[in-house]
Amino acid sequence: QDLCAPPPRNRRRTKMAPLTWRVALTDLRKGFKVKSSSPIFTKGKHEFCLDVYRDGWGDEDRDFVAVFVRYVSKRGSTKGVASVALEGGPRWQAPEEVVFAPVADLEKRSRSGDRRFMSREAFLELSKRGPLVFTASVDPTRRLSQREISVAKDIEDMSEEDVREALLAVDREEVKGLTDPKVTIKGSSWMTQSARNAKFMTGLYPIVMRYLRVKKKVAKMRKQLKGVDREAYYDERTAMWDEAHEREAKAIRKLFDSMGGLYNKLAQDWATRDGLVPQAWVDELKHSFEGMPFREWAQMSKMLLRGLEGEGVPPVGEGKGLGAYFAAVDQTPLAAASIGQVHLATTYAGERVVVKAIYPEIRRYLIADLKNARKAAQQITWILKLPMKGTINAIMDEEVECFPRELDLRIEARHLKKQRLYQKRHGLDIAIPVVIDELSSSSVLTQTFLTGTTMGNCDVSDPAVRQKAIDACKDITHAIGVTLFRERFFHADPHPGNIMLVGEELKPGLIDFGQCTTLTKPQLRTVCQLVVLLRTRSQTLIDQALRGSGFGFNTEDPELKLALLYYFFDSSTTGSGVVRPEAMEILKDAIQHKPASMPVLTDTPREMVFYGRVCGTLRKSFEKLDADVSAVTIWYPEARKALQRLNAENPDPISSALLLLPENPDGLTYLV
Repeated sequence: QDLCAPPPRNRRRTKMAPLTWRVALTDLRKGFKVKSSSPIFTKGKHEFCLDVYRDGWGDEDRDFVAVFVRYVSKRGSTKGVASVALEGGPRWQAPEEVVFAPVADLEKRSRSGDRRFMSREAFLELSKRGPLVFTASVDPTRRLSQREISVAKDIEDMSEEDVREALLAVDREEVKGLTDPKVTIKGSSWMTQSARNAKFMTGLYPIVMRYLRVKKKVAKMRKQLKGVDREAYYDERTAMWDEAHEREAKAIRKLFDSMGGLYNKLAQDWATRDGLVPQAWVDELKHSFEGMPFREWAQMSKMLLRGLEGEGVPPVGEGKGLGAYFAAVDQTPLAAASIGQVHLATTYAGERVVVKAIYPEIRRYLIADLKNARKAAQQITWILKLPMKGTINAIMDEEVECFPRELDLRIEARHLKKQRLYQKRHGLDIAIPVVIDELSSSSVLTQTFLTGTTMGNCDVSDPAVRQKAIDACKDITHAIGVTLFRERFFHADPHPGNIMLVGEELKPGLIDFGQCTTLTKPQLRTVCQLVVLLRTRSQTLIDQALRGSGFGFNTEDPELKLALLYYFFDSSTTGSGVVRPEAMEILKDAIQHKPASMPVLTDTPREMVFYGRVCGTLRKSFEKLDADVSAVTIWYPEARKALQRLNAENPDPISSALLLLPENPDGLTYLV
């Protein structure tokens, strides 16, 4: 059957479970409340189809595409949770179980769906890339699996001594993992690396040359106009740089997309560095937080089998191939990320699980890609004459050290175990997956499936959902602060795609623990000192305290220094109102139009790089919800207590002075 053909009025009963429907935009019927229906798919003996209303379904939802999973069997009823996804677009899942039946009544429904699946504008833009690929399914209601119940009970029954022993066991796994020969990053052959380098430089060189031409034009115009008509010069310069940044932002994203792998990670990182790259780049690269293109099942099945059978994971079933490990694996991906792809699967115990596999070429390309990433950062710093070589070097050093950790999924498994134990120790209630060790390796990670939606896909137009999402994001911010300041361990990548709203209650959840960081005590002291300082919101005190520290500035203006610190090291760029909007506008205008003279952090302590990334990704999550929330305010009590502990062990003058400040420092803004 040609699934790209127009949907027939009398659908042939092509049974698929779940549904994958490829359809061209032109084959979807136009008109308000006019639906296009997919081929039929099944759940057991029950039949369903997907209805798509491209021009809206409700009077208040005319600007949105609506999707509904509809029960088409003539008789009977069944319970289930409907879900719909669009490749390259959103994924929706019903918040609760529905009783499907041919005719709806007070207890039963004939369909389940979302009136505001995505905006019609975004839908039409997505359709320009090619056929639209919908997936739909009706799954049993997810309840806690026996494994999750068992793990939760084991954790609940643990004493503090048990937790300590379990954490020591994880630490021993980490020490063993440092010498484990299964994952070695030696790079590919020199020919492969040379080809990779050539591909990257071929894409980067035109961008560099176009920027140099713009710089030359601006310099020439400056000589001609600035002394004659300064206003005309500034207007023309602004227009030229704006046009250049808009054009090159698209070129940079296209280059990173074509390279794939760690370049997508780099794009995500740059998308959180608002104060280091032009706003046009941030706006373009933030799309890297969305799903990546899916890879074919024929390729992914080989990767999964190689990661399990090829790494010596013992079979758990009698089947062959992946059948030796899973009762079934969904061929349609749940999601695709920068370094791997995720599929839903069913174990022989009947558990619904998530299976993540790393793309094999990522490890081969790692060395060349990290070198190229550093070259790109150096080229951009040189082209725009950015006065922050020290800060750029600190960021790249941290990325070169941390990115390779994501390529051994056993490290992520250990991070998840640590997080769960820390949550038990400190009474935190954040939903995180449970690792299934017997179905995991360095290249494959199998975890329990969290039912819900990511922050990036939640419907924030509903005030009640938006408020629950804000509360969930605050809870996750608090949890990150607890593990950071009490255990020196934290999740370093809480962007909207990694924050979950789980279950009907929209409980806070966190996924993707590949990027977690552990600080030394001296590094934690630096973070504590900065959080305590920023919480005072005293411009004078902050300016004086940072003199002679590891932070360097190219400006002596205390207000601009304050703006820079909140820009990089808090999720609220306003510092809860202490930073004047004019100061932030100066920063944004400078990076966009006069980068050579923009106020910047010229040097940053290395331990602040991933702390700053956490603040940046949390800011993106709160911005998604149109909320201005300060992580510094949430973290201040924990940071102060941690500084007290560190100073009791090893006193130093700065910490001692900060601890003399009152616990509630709000009045210091006016007293200093």
